[in-house]
Amino acid sequence: MDKNHNRKNFTCEEESLNNYIRKQVSQDIRKKLATCFVAIDKEQNVIGYYTLSSESLGRELIPEKYMKQIPKKYNAPVILLGRLARDISARGTGLGEHLLLDALFRSYDLSVKSIGAMAVVAEPINEKAVAFYKDYGFEQLPDSEKMFLPMKVIGQLI
Repeated sequence: MDKNHNRKNFTCEEESLNNYIRKQVSQDIRKKLATCFVAIDKEQNVIGYYTLSSESLGRELIPEKYMKQIPKKYNAPVILLGRLARDISARGTGLGEHLLLDALFRSYDLSVKSIGAMAVVAEPINEKAVAFYKDYGFEQLPDSEKMFLPMKVIGQLI
């Protein structure tokens, strides 16, 4: 995302995601809390976006079948897919899926070349988002609203 991208007209079904891209994202980028990637139209209007950040999860949140990968005294390094939204003008175009796949492939590439991360974690905002992420193999984390997709699975998609 850069200054030439028009964010003020972005509208999706979730008001908090509208407010985030219009008012908060620049501060998060400046403070190095998130990186934002956007899809734009010919007029430079943002029609979709997602954010990535680094995060670590406590061992108690990791699904049992992945526990062997994490040393006993460590948290699990992951990449957080914090927000993902597409404008209502792009409904039915597959843009949401494209944004998710771009986020997953970018995260996988980072985990191979730049930083250690065993999974991508998403924080679905509602039940519709939970269903969307489940369609792509994300698992619900125990005692959490977060969802988890191991890099190993993402690597198989590639």
